[in-house]
Amino acid sequence: MRSSWLVVFLIACGGSPAPAPVVPVAPQPYVAPAPPPKPVPATLDEETVKTWSRAFYEAVDTDDIAVFEGSVGPSFVVFDQARSYDAANLIGRMTARRERSAPRRSRTWKEERVYLGPNTAVFVGDAIESSPAVGEQASGEWEGWNTVVWVHNGTDWKVAHAQWQAGGIEAERSMWNEAFRKSIGFKQTANQHLIDSVNKRKPGTALDLAMGQGRNAVFLATKGWKVTGVDISDEGIRIAKAAAAKAGTRITAVQAENEKFDLGKDRWDLVTLIYAGDDPAMLARIKPSIRKGGLFVVEFFHKDTTSGTGIGGFMDGQLAAAFADWKIVKDEVVEDVADWGLRKGKLVRFVAQRP
Repeated sequence: MRSSWLVVFLIACGGSPAPAPVVPVAPQPYVAPAPPPKPVPATLDEETVKTWSRAFYEAVDTDDIAVFEGSVGPSFVVFDQARSYDAANLIGRMTARRERSAPRRSRTWKEERVYLGPNTAVFVGDAIESSPAVGEQASGEWEGWNTVVWVHNGTDWKVAHAQWQAGGIEAERSMWNEAFRKSIGFKQTANQHLIDSVNKRKPGTALDLAMGQGRNAVFLATKGWKVTGVDISDEGIRIAKAAAAKAGTRITAVQAENEKFDLGKDRWDLVTLIYAGDDPAMLARIKPSIRKGGLFVVEFFHKDTTSGTGIGGFMDGQLAAAFADWKIVKDEVVEDVADWGLRKGKLVRFVAQRP
């Protein structure tokens, strides 16, 4: 009886608490784990890139396979004279040269440039390559531009690409031969500034430096001048001679670099430098070669037009300063269409007469 009463009492007093209500938990958005930090490429400077690039080519030239393998990445390719080779191909060639004790080449670097990015570095260098004489094989030298592209692979710098192309005078000659053969991109007739400069002037001896395909030399010859034209392009000289014959006149054509041609002293009544560069050394050589009363005629790009192109150009007053002891007949900076490139830009037209 008491037990029944106790049960009733406990129930009445709430001896067994009611369960708490369940509150739903709002779902949390998924947050992806942060990616691991990318390795930061080691900072390169220009001198380091030059040193590494020279060492890379030294390994190639001396058949040092271990250094070569350690320098190149898995996608390495070299492009050389219209052919491409991967690392395995080069290693095979290097191995073959070592087995036959082939003579080792060397390079003398003349000009080097470096272009840096956050994870790339590009080296461009002009080098004279030399191969020693061995047995019946004569020694040899050739000039070429070498390019190396370095890429950071996450842990180290590796060579991804290398390229060689011909350089020096032979490459320049080939370029001009192609330009004159196709006759594209330049004016075919005589330079108007030259025509105006010699108008009504008594003909004499004339030197046309970098005469190209002879457009100015042949014009002068038809006006009674005794003309010598100088150019490195054998194709340009061939075309100039043919043009002179077709016009019923003659010119003396010399295949040579302007810098190596003997200008002589007091030799010319007229020297032209029409789209033939801005070399101060050439200007200094030209001055004594012109006779008293003779003319020096120039047309070339203004520096403002060619900035960043590597073509060069004259600044305002630059030629007048170089010929300050001469009579300045004309010194103009004009906006006009250039004979070369056939685009409008700032041009320098200059005429000086030796007193």
